[in-house]
Parts: sequence; C-alpha cells; structure tokens
Amino acid sequence: MPPAPNAEKLYDFLSNPKLVTLMERVKITDDFLDVITLGENQHSKMLSWCLNPNEGHAQGDAVLKDFLMAAYRAGQATNTHANKTFFETWTPARIRTASFGSAFVTREFGLQLDGENGKSRLDLFIVDRENKIMITIENKVKAKLGKEQLSGYYERVTEKVARRPVFNKFLFLYVVVDSKLETYSDDMLLSLGNRWALLDYTWLQLAAERARLHIERNNEAAQMLMAYCQKQTGWESPNERKVSELAGELVTQHEEVVNQIMTARRIKLTNWTPGSFSGEGGELLVFVKQHTKLCEQLVQARGIGAVRAGLRTSLPSVQDAHFRSGRTWLDVATPEMFTLGDDPQCLPPLHLNIFRDHSASVESSLFTLRVCWWEEEFDHTKWDWSRLRIYIGQHCRSLKRWVRGPVMRSVVASDLTAKAVTKQATDIALELNGLIASARRAKLIQ
Repeated sequence: MPPAPNAEKLYDFLSNPKLVTLMERVKITDDFLDVITLGENQHSKMLSWCLNPNEGHAQGDAVLKDFLMAAYRAGQATNTHANKTFFETWTPARIRTASFGSAFVTREFGLQLDGENGKSRLDLFIVDRENKIMITIENKVKAKLGKEQLSGYYERVTEKVARRPVFNKFLFLYVVVDSKLETYSDDMLLSLGNRWALLDYTWLQLAAERARLHIERNNEAAQMLMAYCQKQTGWESPNERKVSELAGELVTQHEEVVNQIMTARRIKLTNWTPGSFSGEGGELLVFVKQHTKLCEQLVQARGIGAVRAGLRTSLPSVQDAHFRSGRTWLDVATPEMFTLGDDPQCLPPLHLNIFRDHSASVESSLFTLRVCWWEEEFDHTKWDWSRLRIYIGQHCRSLKRWVRGPVMRSVVASDLTAKAVTKQATDIALELNGLIASARRAKLIQ
C-alpha cells in the first residue's frame, strides 16, 4: 500500500475542472494504434504495406518515392560506398518523374548471418524488375544498430543475391529505418560505416498528409495508412496536443498527487489486501485502476514537467514564453538565443530539444538532449549565419559534427534521467549564451 495522500490535496486534484476535461479527451480516438502496440514483425508488415505501390492505400508509388528521396538526403554524408552508384543514376529528379508501379516488396530471401542460429534476418526487399533496382531494408524497432550486423547483412546480400545472374544489371540500395535514430550520437552514427543510408520515420509525414487529403475526399481506405504514418513520426492531433497541455498543467498544479499516482500504478491485483481500499489511499487506487490511460498521460507529463521546472530554476532568465512543449518533448531557448531570430513569437533558429525515449517505461523516463539549428529562421539582416555556424561548431565542445546543413539536430547525450538532462541542458545553454556574446564581439553581425 502506498502512503495515503493528503485528503485536501487529493480532493483538490479530483475536483479540478481541467481533470474533468482531460478525462473526456483521453477517451477520444479514431486511431486503431491507440489501442494496440505493434511488435517488430508487425512494424515490418505495415512498412511493407505502405511501400508496396499496388496495395489499397490509394497512394500508388508515392510512398516509395518519399522513401527514396529521404534515402538520398540521408545518404549524402554516408553514400560514399555501396549506395553511391545507385544515387548517381537515381537522382532526385529521376525519382520524382519515374514510375515504380512494377515494384513489389518481399521477405522471401530470408538471409541470415552465420552464427546467429536463425534468429537474425533482414526485414524487407523491394524489387523493381522494370527499373532494375533492388532495395534492402533493415527495419529496427527496439534493438540498437551495430556495425558488425550491418556489415554482415551487406556481405550476405552481395553474396547470395547481387551475384545471381538474374540481378546482374540491377542497382542495389541499402537502407536502415530505425525509430531510435534521433537518439544516436554523432560518434555512434560514424561508427556504423558508409554502406547504409540511415533513416528514421519522419519521411512518412508526407504520406500521412496525403492520406488526410484522401480522407477529406471520403477515401476511407487511407485511414490506416494515415494512422500508421502519424504514429511513427510523432505527429500529434489537435486533441492530443490539448491532452499534452492539460496533463502538463495538472502535473504542475498537483505534483504530489501525481507522484502518488505513479506509485499506485505499480500495485498489482495480486497484491491487494482488504485494507487496500481504505482511506484516501484506497480512493486514489480505485481512481488509478478506473482511469489507466488518463494516469499514464499524467505520469508521462511528470517527466517533462520535472525537466521544465528544473530549467526554470537553473536558468532564471528563461520564462514560460521561452518554452514549447508536449507530453513527451520540450523545446527551450534562452533570451539570448531569441535575439538570433527574426520573429520573437517563434522558436529561434538555435535552441535545445529534449524528448522522452519512447521505448523506456512510463515511470522510468529517459531523455535525449539535442541542439537544433534552423537556418531559415535566422534574422539575416543582423547575423552572418554561415560564419556563426562555423564559430559555434569550433568552440562548443558538445558539437563535433556541427557544420553540416541548413537544418541540424545534433545529439548531445541520450538515456539521461530528468535530473541529468536538466543539468546538461543548463550547461550547454549557458555555453551557447557565452558563444553568442563572443560572436557579437567578434563582429559576426551584418
């Protein structure tokens, strides 16, 4: 039995009008993935369905084209080996103007690594006989990537597939799709070598947008495609954004009660006793069991809420207007960072992003910290952004591969507790503030 909550605080929480609104909003769903969780094999089946031009999602080869365009962009830094020849032929212009209607997706090759006892196999192959291309896809959902595994897969495809006479004139493309890619440090990405293009799921956003337009035209077959694509890209519906906002506000107002909710969620049915339902502790336990989804939202918000509260304390100059947040993520910029942008109402071009690792349990929240750079948002009348980018990359000890492109998200650290990510975010925010000030002194202003 958890410690009994203070009766006055518990009843204040239960009578809060925002709680009533949140209780109703968490019941709203037209998304089948809100009620089921896909395993790794199911993810691969869904991805196969999305990429197949001849399935009933009504997008033809558009999803496959999105995938190839994303692989081209992601591979500009890594396509120096196996994929180089492929993209010398398949340029973005050719991808967008070609037809891939004859392509199909298969898993029948079933290539396995030596010594893996049949437990490790490649996920998907896309074959297009007309265009003479084959795409090898390793779809990672839970386990992290490893260079040895990827090298082994590449060698097996070369040995068992590419050397077959029937594929003699085919061009081969090697792509990894990894939901955790955004948490990988630059050193980790470099360690994976140059044979594979590395993607997360953000390329599915275009398919989700097309599916929404199809639904507006009463094409209900697009509903499943939209649901899957949105879920993998972290998109939040207006209702989900409101749920995140309400959950964050309730955590801020009723932190002690939410902490006790987290404890009560761990009590298993087999551990109930006749005294489990006595007093305020029993009332809270019943509430938690009756509203499991609501309480999960509150506990998730508790992690980001703790980070936000910690940053408000450690960075006194940062006010509410300097945050953008959801239930599992947080963007923050100091007033100094806001001076870089051309719109004070928008997030500045240089800011910090903190997000919760979705694979961690709800209670044991772990976070990733990134520094983000959006070139288009700079006030180009005041700042020489190209020189500033180089200057920051040379002097900030956390940014090893900073000088890359107009939009950059550099992972500083991952698998951090709320306390650890708050400290690291504070340290790097203060460091960036100092670099902005010294950039002014160095006259990196137009």
